[in-house]
This record gives sequence, C-alpha cells and structure tokens, in this order.
Amino acid sequence: MRILVDEAPDRIADLIGFGVPFDTVNGEVALTREAAHSVSRILHAGGDATGEYIEVTLSEQVRMSPVKVLEYCLATEIILNSGQVCGIKAIDFRSGLIEEFGCKFIILATGGAGRLFKYTTNGDTATGDGIALAFQSGAEIADMEFFQFHPTALRLPGVSPFLISEAVRGEGGVLRNVDGRRFMPDYSPDADLAPRDVVARSILFEMRKTGSDRVFLDVTQLPATRTTTRFPHIYRFCLDHGLDITKVPIPVAPAAHYLMGGVKVNTWGETNIPGLFAAGETACTGVHGANRLASNSLLEVLVFSKRSIERTQVDAGSTIEKAGTIADLYRLPSREPHRDRQMCQGC
Repeated sequence: MRILVDEAPDRIADLIGFGVPFDTVNGEVALTREAAHSVSRILHAGGDATGEYIEVTLSEQVRMSPVKVLEYCLATEIILNSGQVCGIKAIDFRSGLIEEFGCKFIILATGGAGRLFKYTTNGDTATGDGIALAFQSGAEIADMEFFQFHPTALRLPGVSPFLISEAVRGEGGVLRNVDGRRFMPDYSPDADLAPRDVVARSILFEMRKTGSDRVFLDVTQLPATRTTTRFPHIYRFCLDHGLDITKVPIPVAPAAHYLMGGVKVNTWGETNIPGLFAAGETACTGVHGANRLASNSLLEVLVFSKRSIERTQVDAGSTIEKAGTIADLYRLPSREPHRDRQMCQGC
C-alpha cells in the first residue's frame, strides 16, 4: 500500500502528460468523495467517464507508437523453456490459424472474471481467461474468494446491469427501499457512504425485508444541472431507458464487480514464473485486501504496470545482484528481512 500511495502522484502526472482531460474547477483538478473515504480525493474525467477517458487517451498513444497490436487473437498457452517464459501461442480468429510468438516477457492484463456471475457490471470479455492461462502454466493464484459486489447496478427488466457510480452517493445520493424510506442509517453510522460490502449486504437485507428485487438510489433532491453535469453518461443511459434521474429515483441492486484475487505477484508485478508478469484486475497485488476502496483499481493499474515495465527494462546484472534471484525477489515481501527499502516499502 505504501508503494501505491507514494508513487500515485507521479503516475497521475504521467496521465496528465499523455493528455487525459481530468475535470477541473477554477483551474485546479476537481476531487470527489466516495464510500469509506474520509476526504475528497478522487479525480474524474468527463464527469463519470474517467476509465473511458484514460483508456481512449492511452489507446491513442499506442496507435501512434511502433507497438504492434494484434486484434482478433486469443492467447491459448504460455510457452515455457526450463520453467521460464519464452513465448506464447495464440489463435487468429480471422484465419483460424494457431501462431507462436517468441518473447522474453509476458504481461497478462486481461481483466477480471465478473462474467462468472448472473449479474455483473463487467463486460463480456471478463471471463478470467488470463488467470486460467497463468494457472495452467504453473503460476500461483491467490484470494480468488474475494469478489466484490458493487451495491448499485441499474436493475431494469431486459437491461444488462449498468454501473451507477459510487460517486453518485458521494455527491449526495441516498438509498431508499421500495416504500421510499431511507434505510442505510439503520445499518451503518456512515449511512450511504459505508464501505461497499456493508452497503451491498444492507441492500440485500432490505430487499428481503420488503420482498423486492431492488432498492432505489435517489438524487432528485440534488439540483438537476449538478446531476446532468457530474454524471452525464449515467444520466443519458438512464434517460435512454425511460428514466429521468433528476425526477425519479434509480432502481438498483448489487452486482458482481471486482476480483481482488488473481495471479499472485510481488511488488514489481512478477509472478513465480520468471518472465511472467500480471497487472490490473488479473493480478493479486494484495493492496486491496478483501474489499477494494472505490477508484483504487485504476490507481493500482497505473502504479504496478509502470513498475512491471521498469522491471523488464532494468539491467539484469545490477538489480539481480542487489536483490538476489527473481525467486528471491518474489518471496521478499513476506518471507525475507527488509534488506532493501526500495524493494519492500509496500510490505
């Protein structure tokens, strides 16, 4: 966690340098508060489209670089030589051919596994493929039982669950049951800004008590312009499905959202297989514990992905000589004494 906190400002500065247009107020970056946060500390872009803005900006950077992107391909096997990464097999869906690509390093960044559940905020590709690929190659997997359910996904007949951001409650939205009664103060002193697991369980209890499959997130007490400006995507999506959220509450229910577990990595994103790295929701860095705080997922991606790249670029002689073998470095956070502050400041 120390690594995440200490290196976050530089990674955010990187995004700004790449051109991510974070929202500002009077020339300063705008910050908001979400559940279980004691202060407003979350940056956002496009109101409620932060992830999209980061993805589009970075994708444009890749397209302008010499990096070759192979689309319509699916990795099917990690190739090892004497236990070390030496390539990967992939099937090209356009030709049906299986190809092999030689490499020294592989970084798995295939997302989570939300599609294992009936109700999820995840996209169709979040099926845990990268984690399975690593496991089949002998990589260690950790904390797979820690799956976070987001408390507020849109619940409408015939409509796939759509994430109603936690920031909606951070900006003043409140949860009400089907009878219109605000219920979160009954379950937690933090009320609507309690941690996600508390809010999700509270919603389930309230749904059972009222015999309903949903509760309602109410922002009608907020100024309409504030809602439409701060949450333009949510507003438009709901409006397209017949809901004007400035006038009527939003029907919501919990849905599978984020996997804290995954491919076990050290503080440099390395797995127990030399040359194999994992990043993002595919990886288990341990920084989220059993219940991730809002918006720390994007931050984790930035910080630990950067560290993985640095690890692949460092002169092997200097780093290995200082930290031992890759296996030693992998064990360092939990099993070995603190020999090098740079290596174990996140213990």
